[in-house]
Amino acid sequence: MTEFCRKRWEAWVSEIRITWVLVLLLTVVPAVLFGTAILSMMVLIGVVLLGIPTALAAFLVIKDKAWCARLCRRVVVMMVVSALAVVAVLKTDKLTPGMASPIAKAIEDFKQENGGYPETLAALSPKHLPRLPAVRIAVFQPEVIYRVREGRPYLAVPSAAGDSFSKYEYSFEDQRWVHYD
Repeated sequence: MTEFCRKRWEAWVSEIRITWVLVLLLTVVPAVLFGTAILSMMVLIGVVLLGIPTALAAFLVIKDKAWCARLCRRVVVMMVVSALAVVAVLKTDKLTPGMASPIAKAIEDFKQENGGYPETLAALSPKHLPRLPAVRIAVFQPEVIYRVREGRPYLAVPSAAGDSFSKYEYSFEDQRWVHYD
């Protein structure tokens, strides 16, 4: 059993360690630091569009089967790790509305107390909201967008699925979060 494990470790880790380092740097690190899936999605798309066809073509053309097997292991590692990073980020992104709800509640409380919406989120501090809560499971938090125009408030938090392309907006009329892709 030990010899079997050692050979698998060499094949799946030691021989392709640069692939592991690169895929972790490109997918897992941004997911942990920024809670975003953009780079993971790009790696996954690249593997599906380029990596898989290249590996299949290599088996047909190249005679060195050990090299082909190593290439296939690299493709599998890139695909699985980036897919897992995407799934993890998208699952944790569903927590964003709940994590950002204290901001919406503080804005509503401010309005009830003062008869109007605050001009900035800083106006909520310290009475209604001592500090902005984390709105995403990540080391670095995205910017919470808040403004008041013509007496109507707008509150939005970028979604981890697409940061500038996708967001959660709070509907003050319906008192619920809406996700826009």
